Amino acid sequence: MTVLAHEVAAVPGEGPTGISAGQEAEVASAAVAVAKDVEAALVLADHHPVGEAAVRLRERLRGHVRTLAVPAERYADLLPESREKDIAAGTVRFAHKVARDCGRDPAIALRLLAKSVAHLARYADLLQSA
Repeated sequence: MTVLAHEVAAVPGEGPTGISAGQEAEVASAAVAVAKDVEAALVLADHHPVGEAAVRLRERLRGHVRTLAVPAERYADLLPESREKDIAAGTVRFAHKVARDCGRDPAIALRLLAKSVAHLARYADLLQSA
């Protein structure tokens, strides 16, 4: 089972210091996997946005959106009323929308999913460091 950084931070009463060295390695590994999927999606969008590899990658990115949206939403909720909070909440809503339906153009779908995952991952990381 892969444990992402935001899942560790999501456990009430436990912070990053409450995880073992093995869990830290899993968190780092998951973050690398997400980053590689984002990078691969952007490359595929430019060169070969159709085919089985692109379909599988879009599904993985949708899974990342579902997983990362929870801590990203929590991060947005913790922000004081401000433009920053509105942007973070809007980003989460948009990522959900993109994961449900990002249109018929496979290149655009890959780009939108990749950018959404990248933003959600950043918010999840900010929650963990808060």
